[in-house]
Amino acid sequence: MSSATTPEPPGALPHPSFRLPSRLALPAVLGLHAVVWTLAAWLSRGNLDPAGDMIENYVWGIEWQAGYQKHPPLFAWITAAWFTLMPRADAAYYLLSALNAGVGLLGVAALARRFVGPDSAMLAAVALGVSPLYTALAIKFNANAVLLSLWPWAAYHFVVFMQGGLRRHAAACGALTALALLGKYFSLMLVLGLVLTALANPPWRKRLQGAGPWIALGAGAVVLAPHVMWQFDQQFATLRYASQRSAGSLDSALLQLFNYGVAQIGYLLPSALLLLGAVAPGRRREAARCMARALVQPALHPALWWLAAAPMIAIAAVALLGRTPMASVWGMAQWFAITALWVAVLAQQGNAPRVGWLRRGLPVYWVSVTLIAAAIGAFEARGGSAGAAEPRAELAQLAHALWRERTGRELRIVAGTGVEASAVAFYAPGKARWWNPSAPAATPWLRAADWQREGGLLVCSADDSGCDRLAVAIDAGPAIDVAPHKHAWGLDLAPRRYRLYLRVPT
Repeated sequence: MSSATTPEPPGALPHPSFRLPSRLALPAVLGLHAVVWTLAAWLSRGNLDPAGDMIENYVWGIEWQAGYQKHPPLFAWITAAWFTLMPRADAAYYLLSALNAGVGLLGVAALARRFVGPDSAMLAAVALGVSPLYTALAIKFNANAVLLSLWPWAAYHFVVFMQGGLRRHAAACGALTALALLGKYFSLMLVLGLVLTALANPPWRKRLQGAGPWIALGAGAVVLAPHVMWQFDQQFATLRYASQRSAGSLDSALLQLFNYGVAQIGYLLPSALLLLGAVAPGRRREAARCMARALVQPALHPALWWLAAAPMIAIAAVALLGRTPMASVWGMAQWFAITALWVAVLAQQGNAPRVGWLRRGLPVYWVSVTLIAAAIGAFEARGGSAGAAEPRAELAQLAHALWRERTGRELRIVAGTGVEASAVAFYAPGKARWWNPSAPAATPWLRAADWQREGGLLVCSADDSGCDRLAVAIDAGPAIDVAPHKHAWGLDLAPRRYRLYLRVPT
């Protein structure tokens, strides 16, 4: 069925008829977009991320806990599930990141489709897809990035319930919102934003008086129940960690909120430019003014304005009332409705962007991204930056070979406090588990008795004297100095020095 004959949903705005493309084109476009960004990340980065957060996701996830010391568990579960199917390689991890963003963009299109036609909904998704929120930042799969695939779909089911009152969508909204909370507690901003949106729209406000909200609460409670039980068992360890990260002064919260707002403008600028590029050349200045008015005039499209703005209002309120300095990337999933608002208002004003423009614009964008990524990767390698030169995979292969040579067994436990130990667990063959003997509460799945019985490797940077003292405390065995190096872009990069302590199994 072509887009010209697709029936409009209830409450949709009038929109012009477009020639291109059919609804089936969007998954193909987003699939290619994901491949391009997977390749770009692989070309530009010598390692997954300097801090080692993505590797940490894996070593947590394979333990399948209902919660972890720092974060709720969803993104670690997703990572562990992914690598039961895929090889533990950087490119496979980048593909997971890109697909997560793509799932979110399908949700953006589905949400937009409740208000505009299929071609305009496609434009809304593709425009948001070129933002750093769904590309460069999304490639680091973590507690922030996992929300990209959840917030848009939770908002979609919220809108469908508000428009039609179907209770199954209330249940889906509640379940997806709870999953978002299992991704990061910051998703409370989504909950507040949806409640505020419902209260601000009189036809939707009436839905709050029926059974729908209770159905949503019940579905969410079922999803959250195991994690809540875990919190009680662990004396709310994750909440304590979150409160330590968020405490601050009012002045600091104000300054950070200002920086947060400025960052959001930068994040959304590429999306706005793509939509302006798709407008007829002689009407782009008028379209830019129209898009600016849409941000400050809720009356132009009340429902979409509140969907776009309510999370930001909630974030500002919590930041000031709770004196919480907000990091700009925490809210990277909050703009799921902004491009839908822009395309809807542009269509109202007779400046609807042209879908056919994407056929010329997107290939240029994809080629540019790939070339820039390759240039960045080559530059970083030639400069010997830490992110490019740190031989994490090489260290893992060397450490595993030494272990097999000395013991003839599979490596089961990798100990250490830094990213080096987690890297060995991720890149080495087999299924080694990570243990942090200096903070046992962070890795409750292993104990000192397991270390004494099964043995393992303690992995230290050569200049980490604290790790050397830890080796004595846990009787880690003799030290072996190693200096692996990475080969990239035709270069042998500078070696890095590490110290491995090998405890033979009893």
